[in-house]
Amino acid sequence: MDHSNLVIMRDTFKKDGQDEEVIGLTVMIDGIIQQVFEKIKNDKAYNSYEEVLRDVIFEGVNAVVKKS
Repeated sequence: MDHSNLVIMRDTFKKDGQDEEVIGLTVMIDGIIQQVFEKIKNDKAYNSYEEVLRDVIFEGVNAVVKKS
């Protein structure tokens, strides 16, 4: 993986017992982004990259919505 790229893979899944499809995303944490996640995780006392990603997404969505 190139250290300047962020790789996100997309797939679709069906909800259990339903016909509705949902989108699933896989984020590859490597290189510079891994270093950034590790720093955030340690500085903010997160337990996992999943927790970091959750807050990064929510903070980012809030920032984008406020700009609109």
